[in-house]
Amino acid sequence: MERDQRVKNDNSWCFACGEENPIGLKLKMSIQGECCTAYFTPQKEHQSYDGNMHGGLISTLLDEVMGNYVYQVEHRKAYTAKIEIRFRQPVLIGETIKAEGKAVSQHGRLRTMEGKIWKKDGTIAAEATASMMLET
Repeated sequence: MERDQRVKNDNSWCFACGEENPIGLKLKMSIQGECCTAYFTPQKEHQSYDGNMHGGLISTLLDEVMGNYVYQVEHRKAYTAKIEIRFRQPVLIGETIKAEGKAVSQHGRLRTMEGKIWKKDGTIAAEATASMMLET
């Protein structure tokens, strides 16, 4: 059976943005200026140590806004080839944060991306750089 016959060709089950995924983050991402932007308020099920958001989920937010930028602007899928993350401040449970991703450069199918997680007071909680490879 062909892959397209087994799985719907949509993003409704995406862990980050899928509306049908019961355990997903259900991010609403949009292009604002030169960035892909999403807001997220972590809940108790998103925590690591008591009261702090899990770093793996912070990494997921960064990865998703960077990849979704390519998807929305170029209308092509891109996969993370490499990502480097710097955690600067903890994100507290119940604290609304803003995730932003933008393109820095491109070379052939490779896109160099930059992402940031902003706290309400304007401080950066985490930042990332990534190499994203366009799907052939």
